[in-house]
Amino acid sequence: MGYHKNFQKKVSIIALLGFLVLTLSSCLGVNSNVTIRQNGSGTIQMEYRLSRMFEALGKLDGNEKQLPLPVSRTDFERTISRVPGLQLTSYATSQDQKDILVKAELSFANLDALIGFLDASGQSVRLANEGGNRAMGLVLVRGIKNVDKDLENLVRTVFAGYTIDIGFNLPSTPTVSTVGKIGQAAVTGTTARYTSPVTDLVLSPEPVELRLSWKE
Repeated sequence: MGYHKNFQKKVSIIALLGFLVLTLSSCLGVNSNVTIRQNGSGTIQMEYRLSRMFEALGKLDGNEKQLPLPVSRTDFERTISRVPGLQLTSYATSQDQKDILVKAELSFANLDALIGFLDASGQSVRLANEGGNRAMGLVLVRGIKNVDKDLENLVRTVFAGYTIDIGFNLPSTPTVSTVGKIGQAAVTGTTARYTSPVTDLVLSPEPVELRLSWKE
């Protein structure tokens, strides 16, 4: 009876971990730089580092229902087809024994196209005008409470060494802040940058939001 309960517990932990991976942090390591020009156009440079387990699961092609960001060229092309003003300018992949590395660059004609790429659901990014300034809020995670200790240990093992690094190069000196105590946000010149270990984001009990503001 005890063995059966332990087995069920382990199965539920693995299932929850899979859910976290597929819905929260599809790309185990992310390095991205978004450049926004004065007229609202710009570029997105992205580098994903994914566990090879996605290849084994067959999730790398046509995976928009499993992963929140595009990974394969097919995914990028599908995203471009639904977001007016978005173009894929370069795409490449490579791999080693542990990870698959995806590098892509896109251009966007306006901020609506940028938001369409960052937030397909329309629930995680907000853009507003505030007294002559542009304000953007980007929800990174929504938080997960009462995490099982075994799950926490498993997450820390699986995501060890992976980081999130997001930079925004803006047309004027921005202000940056976060809601939640996870990660670090800083401004250097006209660039705002947020960094965090993936484990901290995955296990955050509260929502984490990055907030930016800059003069138009």
